[in-house]
Amino acid sequence: MARPMNPLPPSDDPLITFARDLQTLRKKAGDPQLATMAQQSGISTATLSNAHAGKKLPTWTTVNGYVLACGGNPEDWSARWESLRLATATPPADLCREALHRWERTADLTPPQVTHESELRELLTTLLNFNGLSHRTLAQQAPGYSHVTYRAVLRGTRPLRAKILYQILIGCGVHSLRSQEAWFHLLGRFSAREAVEGGKLLARVQQPLRYAGDINMKMLKDILERLERGRGLSALNNISHDNISALHTAYEDMLALLLSSLQRSDTQLPNKLGYAFNQVVRELHNSSIPHPAAITALVPLAMPFHPRLCTRVTMALKNGGELLRRANNGELGVHGPSGLRMPPLAPSTPSQHTAQAVRKPVPQGAGSWRQSTNPALRFTWAT
Repeated sequence: MARPMNPLPPSDDPLITFARDLQTLRKKAGDPQLATMAQQSGISTATLSNAHAGKKLPTWTTVNGYVLACGGNPEDWSARWESLRLATATPPADLCREALHRWERTADLTPPQVTHESELRELLTTLLNFNGLSHRTLAQQAPGYSHVTYRAVLRGTRPLRAKILYQILIGCGVHSLRSQEAWFHLLGRFSAREAVEGGKLLARVQQPLRYAGDINMKMLKDILERLERGRGLSALNNISHDNISALHTAYEDMLALLLSSLQRSDTQLPNKLGYAFNQVVRELHNSSIPHPAAITALVPLAMPFHPRLCTRVTMALKNGGELLRRANNGELGVHGPSGLRMPPLAPSTPSQHTAQAVRKPVPQGAGSWRQSTNPALRFTWAT
């Protein structure tokens, strides 16, 4: 039997309410032991216990694992968690809130101006929160340093070096050279030596790494989880139309996020890759499934710093695209609520997980860019 959870104080504080709802979810799931939840989620029992203690907002990784371990749907908690994250931004609060609002609005992960090095560290911590990362998960995505080192640097007990800053930026989805330069410019205000080291680092960035733009890593992982849920659908005799529609939406959301990231880069794609980019955009605009070879060529360009995650995304898009193609061709038994066979899929309804607006068009081939009314793909191709 699980140890009883500590009672929370009677309060309308949003953080307490969030923790209370997590406790309620656990009770509805049969009050599983923390050790069982830890085994299912890969998160330590202490971290899970702190998540429903109401003392500090847990990271999104923790909330996601907690909810899944209790049989819940993380999408139902995402909006609440992000609202709490904005409300509990650490000092300097105004600076961090300004950065969060701008990053969410534009997906351009450049920093606001700061006057003290402590503010730069606070901004980097806010950047971690924006991506739903803990120090441990940052060390997994940016394996150059341990989570202990990252924690010490962000808390100010170890110096912020250019190499460490670069790894933090990569782990947090700051992939465009323009954004990286802006962060190193801030570091240069407090250490001219580290600014020089940062310039040397960026000068050594190889050409294939220069095509990537900034990307919201939390959004990418959320969409990837939805996309990977469709892996077992092809083995089922009866597939619900709702499941196929959800897969269709996740598939388009992922492509929209990756294409928007490439569009935010200041580096134009070579002709062959530009053709693949335009081909995918046109096929999405026509509500058709893009050719898997074009997707396979583009995904590594948008995610060059995360090879394992890149492989997962590529495979999920390949498998999802093939399943959707078979569904559209009538090769799968897709049934509605009444058990009747459904017609081929119509264009999907955009989900709340949307790619952000393109910063500016970069022409590649014949045609021109137009603003789209579809929030899941905020740009479209017009000839």
